Amino acid sequence: MPHAEARVVHSLKQHLLKHGLRESRVLHLLVDAHPSYVRSPFARALEPMTQLTLEDTRPDILCSVARPEGVLVTGIEVKASERDWAHGLGQAHTYRPSVHHAYLALPTPAGKLRAPTLAQARRIGVGILAQDSKHWVEVIPPEDPSPLPRAVSQASSLLEGVPAARSLQLNHPLNYLAAAFLADRGTPSQSLLEALAAHWKALRTEGTRRHAATGASTLGLLDLDWKPTVEGRAVADLLAALHFDPDARYAKRERLLEVHPAFAAVARFVLIRQPAVRLIHRTLVDHGGSLTLPKLAVAAGREDLALATALFLADPSIELKPGLRGPDIYPSTVFKLKQNLWHAGLLDTKAHGSSGKKASVYRPEEDVWALPRHKLNTAT
Repeated sequence: MPHAEARVVHSLKQHLLKHGLRESRVLHLLVDAHPSYVRSPFARALEPMTQLTLEDTRPDILCSVARPEGVLVTGIEVKASERDWAHGLGQAHTYRPSVHHAYLALPTPAGKLRAPTLAQARRIGVGILAQDSKHWVEVIPPEDPSPLPRAVSQASSLLEGVPAARSLQLNHPLNYLAAAFLADRGTPSQSLLEALAAHWKALRTEGTRRHAATGASTLGLLDLDWKPTVEGRAVADLLAALHFDPDARYAKRERLLEVHPAFAAVARFVLIRQPAVRLIHRTLVDHGGSLTLPKLAVAAGREDLALATALFLADPSIELKPGLRGPDIYPSTVFKLKQNLWHAGLLDTKAHGSSGKKASVYRPEEDVWALPRHKLNTAT
């Protein structure tokens, strides 16, 4: 069956995000940018994707799970049928040192799994997930964790950095700040989407309001239920002290830094905490403060290949190398993310005029990313 494994990965991802793992919530989830996944009909639903390289191994799914003993990193190897169980167990076993828990996921009812599969999984400490009807169940729990700290740090960095690199869908930071403010200060009887519809008129559709809430969650201002986090409450307090009014009509076509510098400072605080933004900032500092997009992408890849791949490449399964063309570039980064950074004052250059349109007309070699000069002079 075409795209059989991508179909299984999609099913498992949806289950994990909805039901969690081991009766615990999944906080972040990434899918490996295998070419068969990127080119499948499920590609959009599998995002965010990047090359999940951990100590020379590549799990199909990497997720962080909020267990009672702390946040644990889980790697999952997915196979399209039980016929591949031996290969799958071998692969899952190789990245056990890089994660807290390793699983093999098979689209086979638990009662039909063969005894040799289960016995071998127990021997090597790999958990088994099986698909009963439309639900996934844990048949064998994984062995207690004993990962290499360096490898787990790498996995945790991916989980923290990639979602923000590929998930921000609005081009003005006030949208995300407004979502955090209304989640904290809105009417208790209203949902966040209702509060945004009633007060934040800049977002005219439910889809854009969902983007604002999801983006605020990605930025750490809201939890997965769109309730304010500690950071979100602090941002709401700052905005209230600055007399932010969600019912006001702010001039969003003008640069936020120039018309409302205090709000821009709050946006800078929120954005610079994101690993993807810090990677851009460090790379520009190390290269004199200004680079064209293709040079920025390659230079960032030398420091953090997985994060740079997710940040800059439309197809994260291809190689990040010099000579990137318009269709190679992830459009949200060069338009939406860059506009957020420009509005906040983290960049002096706004989105290039050829971005935000068809990939074929985007001219990356003309797209300059530059830090503010006064920030460059004091950067460390």
